[in-house]
Parts: sequence; structure tokens; C-alpha cells
Amino acid sequence: MPHWIALIPGSHAHANSHCHEATILDAQHLGWWCLQFTPRVALLDDGVVAELEASHRLFGGKACLVQRLENESRQLGCLAVADGPTAAAAMALARCPGKALLDLPLHAIPALRPHEATLARVGCRTLRDVRALPRSGLSRRFGAGLIRALDELDGTQAQAFDWLTLPAVFESRLELPGRVDSAEQLGAGASILLHRLCAWLAGRRAGVHGWTLTWRHDFFRQRDVSSQGECTVRLGSPSRDARRLTQLMQEHLQRIELAGPVDELLLHAHDISVITDNSHTLFPEISGETLSAQPDALRTPAAQKAQQEALIQLVERLSARLGPERVQQGRLVEDHRPEQAQAWFAAAQAQTASASVPSRWDDLPLPTWLLAQPQALSLVRIGPLQQEMPFYQGRLQLLAGPHRIEAGWWDGAPAARDYYIARSERAGLLWIFKDRSPSAASGSPWYLHGLFA
Repeated sequence: MPHWIALIPGSHAHANSHCHEATILDAQHLGWWCLQFTPRVALLDDGVVAELEASHRLFGGKACLVQRLENESRQLGCLAVADGPTAAAAMALARCPGKALLDLPLHAIPALRPHEATLARVGCRTLRDVRALPRSGLSRRFGAGLIRALDELDGTQAQAFDWLTLPAVFESRLELPGRVDSAEQLGAGASILLHRLCAWLAGRRAGVHGWTLTWRHDFFRQRDVSSQGECTVRLGSPSRDARRLTQLMQEHLQRIELAGPVDELLLHAHDISVITDNSHTLFPEISGETLSAQPDALRTPAAQKAQQEALIQLVERLSARLGPERVQQGRLVEDHRPEQAQAWFAAAQAQTASASVPSRWDDLPLPTWLLAQPQALSLVRIGPLQQEMPFYQGRLQLLAGPHRIEAGWWDGAPAARDYYIARSERAGLLWIFKDRSPSAASGSPWYLHGLFA
């Protein structure tokens, strides 16, 4: 049996007086949000309808799915949610919550609304009363369209829909009801656009890595400024959490000074990637006493993921307040030259996947401390052949090596070296190398590059 649900969007009152007339989600964007539950979503009258029969098993059954839709849609500002056997019935029930279908007043059904006064004069107050009238008389008096609407309400006649689809790229524009003079006041309008973005992302089951908010200046007030300004926000991990996105947007807006009054906003999303929902495990994640010594926050994979997300959001806020260049993160780079194997990126904009250590170093002991610049070593002559050996707080004894690298010819910093592990009587274990192509001015081809703890 078909199962439909209807949602009626409502207005959302903002603290900012410039945007108090705007809605957090209109019918179209609410329909985008519903696409995460079923592909059969359409706009009907003043709301959204969705057919859920094929989705019951995927979301834990009919009752669980309806409850989830009702709870989450209320948070998005929906005025009413109701389900029924047909799309028209669900929409009519949403207009009059708590009533049975046959007890609905005439104004709840669009086809009967124009004839409410005429039907009232013959004693019809509810749908039950209209259903009791002869069909032939109704058809002659009000036309075949009324009979067809009543049959669609009952499900005896199929109703045709133009199914809602998602645009390939998200770009949404918002005209502000009033002119805004400070960047902080743009937060209410930006919040509306971000909720629309999250609805679009929910329909695609995806998350956003970054977006750009563009504002247009009002030239009727000030003509000596550029036509528009913009702010680009990057996330440390993909997300479609409207609260997280709104808070981060507000942090960035606090650091911006507008060049003039603003009357229009545009939000464009980029770098979209699919994200998977958390799955529930069949058995508890903690068993036995092996984890008793660990902190509570790190006992389960879910808790560890939550802690990691909290750290990412902290980095995002710090980057927004202090500037991305002041919050950096080290990442490994695929390069055999030790001094080039790590680079620093802005933490909020760093690559999501770090490179691994080059495989040629995997089976070799590496020093605990790497010098910022290799230090040239002096030479001493030993033995009857007066062989030159490196010296650092005593004569060095070569324990392991050589390990040869030749790299860097592609970027103008070539390196041709033989690395050794050496022992000094006073300094302990050292990591040294011999330059295989030394310059004439360098003197010694031996260099100290790292220290072992």
C-alpha cells in the first residue's frame, strides 16, 4: 500500500531584523532535503510530498522513518508533518493536524475551497458530508475536476507528479529585505543559504569541503566601492552539519569590514565529496577489561571519531580567528631527501590525506632529531695510508651504510648522497652522509644530518 508524507514549510524568525521575513527552508529546498530518504519527492500546493513505501526497510521500518522525518523537519522550521495513503490526503491532513481524513474541513482541500460557501448552504461542513452527496450531481454542479480531485484524495485515481531532482552544482541567491552595513549582520542571511546548502547536500548524501559567500553592494547608497566582495571558507573535513557551517561562517564574517551597504548574497559550494553515515554495531564496542586503563573518551571508535571531529572544528575556529597562516600542520611529502620529506600547510586547508614515508626508508633506522641544515664535518687522517675519516667530538666509526639517494634534479636542488650511521665517542649515534658531488668550496664531503636519542 502506498505511503505518503507531506511537509509544510514555515517562516523562521531571526534575531537580525534585516532577515525576519525570510524562511529557513522553502518548499523546494525542503524537497531537496527529503531526497535523502526517497527519490519520489514532488512539490504539491504549498508543501512537499514524498512516497516512502520503498524506503521503510532502509530506515528501520515505517514508524521509525516517519518519526525521524517529523523530528528532523521540525528542526528545519516545518509547520506541519503528516502521512497518509495518498499525496493529496497527506497534504490535507498536514493542514489540519489531529483530524481524521473524512473529518477534514472543506478549506483543507484545495479543490473544495472555492465552493466552501455553496456547499455550506446544503449542509456540508466536512469531507464526509461531501462524500455523501451524489457523484453525478457534484459533477454537474462543480465540474469533473472536483470529482477527479476527490478520487485522487482517496487513491481511486492516480495522481501525476513532476519529480524533484537536484541541480548538479549548488549556487543560491538571497535578496536581503533591508540593507546591511556590517559583516556580522550578514550572518542571518548566510545562515539561510547554508541551510539550503545542507538540504542539497543531504539529498546527495554528501558533504562540503568549502564554499564562497559573495555579497553585492548597494550602489544607491554608495557608488565609490567595488561591485561586490566575497569570503571563502574551507573545512578540515567534509560536513553537512548546518550548525557547524553557520558557526564557522560567523567566525569569518567577524574579521571582515564591508566597503558599503549590502543588499544581496550569493553562496557557491565547491569541493563536494560523498560521506557515509555512522553504522551501528551488532555487539557493544567495549568488552572485557583490556580497555579499563584508557580514557573514557577514547574507548570506542565512535568516541574516537567524535574527538577527532571536535579537534578539527577547534582548528577551524582558531584558523578563522587568528588567520590560516598562523595555524599550521605538518604533513609528510613523497620525497627521498630528508629535509624535503615534510612540509607545512594551513591546518584548515591541509590535504585530507597525508603522504606516507617513502618506502626506501621503511627498513632503516632514522634519527630522532634532524638538523635544519646539514653541518659540515672536519676530517682526520688515520692509519698508515693516511685515510681521511669524518670527525665530530672524536673520530667517527661507521656502523651501517651506505644508503644511497639521488633525487631533486627536477626542482633545482639535486642531492647525491651516501648515508651512514656513525658512532662518536662523546656524542653517541649520529646520522651522517657523504656528498657524492661536493663543490670545490665545501672542503669536506662529509656532513652531519641527524642525531639519535
